[in-house]
Amino acid sequence: MAHSYDYTCHTLTSMETPDPFMTQANGVFYFTFTAGNRIEVWSSRNLKDFQQTAKRSIIWTPPPGTDHSADLWAPELHALRGRWYVYYAAAHPAQGNRSHRMYVLGGPPSTENPTEGQWEFLGRIHGMHDHWAIDGTVFELNHELFMVYSGWPLDNHHESDLIQQLFIMKLEHPTTAGSPPVVISAPELPWEFTHDHVGAHGINEGPQFLESLDGSWRGIVYSCAGSWTHEYKMAVLHYNGGDPLDPRAWPKGQDPLIQAELQGQGPWGPGHGNFLNLGGDTVCVFHATDHMTDGWNNRRARCQQVTFTESGPYMGLFLGGRYERPKGGLIEKLKHKLGKGKEIIPQQARNTLKSLLG
Repeated sequence: MAHSYDYTCHTLTSMETPDPFMTQANGVFYFTFTAGNRIEVWSSRNLKDFQQTAKRSIIWTPPPGTDHSADLWAPELHALRGRWYVYYAAAHPAQGNRSHRMYVLGGPPSTENPTEGQWEFLGRIHGMHDHWAIDGTVFELNHELFMVYSGWPLDNHHESDLIQQLFIMKLEHPTTAGSPPVVISAPELPWEFTHDHVGAHGINEGPQFLESLDGSWRGIVYSCAGSWTHEYKMAVLHYNGGDPLDPRAWPKGQDPLIQAELQGQGPWGPGHGNFLNLGGDTVCVFHATDHMTDGWNNRRARCQQVTFTESGPYMGLFLGGRYERPKGGLIEKLKHKLGKGKEIIPQQARNTLKSLLG
């Protein structure tokens, strides 16, 4: 695997775009990220020159002085049950981080362009437990909808921010909880912690559902350790086929999926990724910084190949690769498949890639 994997990390944006989320529909890539005071969506048919060709649309700006007016974090754009939705965390400007809760916007029909239709504020996830919650993602599993998010422990009466766990709950509807939240992951391994003068920060956040193209592996990729450090990284929970609301259905991998190479040249702190299927290739879109000391600054969107082994997803273990890289990056590899010679992927997929990559 180490000799056949393409370790190239492709940079999608030159500006700061933390917590990136990208999806595609009707031949268009849609991209959103933490903008802080608004929900902004970029759209383009061209991935290779995405930032240069993208149309930038602000689809929602909250009114001032409400419990959802400040610190809009990690929006995600999903087409569910025939409609576009955006899930995001927001806080009260006077109460700060401790007031973060999950909110949802409802948009146009999923057959339409989400950047051109009307959007409405639908409020919090109805029936969701009232506790600190961020990074909510929604996916379908076994023909049912689920939300997984990062939250403070339910018994966190002192509102300490040192521990973040991953919770899962069933959704009756894209805006309505269908079960109580259940913890499926808590920080327990040494590499899930960041230590500083405040103490040990055990962080599990940024969950994203991932499934191999043949359906043989399903699970959740999450981010852990401090997002403000070069130690930020991604790891996995494997779904073993049991009841999704049973924590035993989500055993944790004992090693990170990908992290920065401490002896390398960056990028640093890879995290908060999501996944796309590009013409038969699985690609992870995530943020990382150019320098080891950037902290929360300069988090830019990147993308890198994901392959699958008998053990699950594989991203080279270390960002930047401690092994020799093959010539050409991810985009070049995909474009090579469009060229002359042996047919590697079906004609229809080649045409789709050609239209996406420009």
